[in-house]
Amino acid sequence: AGCVAQQEGEALLRAHPEVDLVMGPQYANRIGDLLEEVINGNQVVATEATRITEDVSKPRRGSTTCAWVNIIYGCNERCTYCVVPTTRGVEQSRSLDSIVGEMRMLASQ
Repeated sequence: AGCVAQQEGEALLRAHPEVDLVMGPQYANRIGDLLEEVINGNQVVATEATRITEDVSKPRRGSTTCAWVNIIYGCNERCTYCVVPTTRGVEQSRSLDSIVGEMRMLASQ
């Protein structure tokens, strides 16, 4: 899973047939569905580039005082050591209303 898995995709399955699931980071919120496919005996490759219109993942919260709220995906930089721009795509920002709504929901918990 992750950016390199996104980049390599099916090549990972060809090189390592014992692997059951190859997924890019944009599929993290669907891991339950993907693992169900694996349990049903399928090899799964979930690396299709997708246009992110909204963060449908659950906010990560490790305490009652802080939480992780995504505001942007992708990257416009081209660091020689990094695969993020080629795997996650260009920067895509969430809407301000969506971010504020998520933060208010978290604050009310």
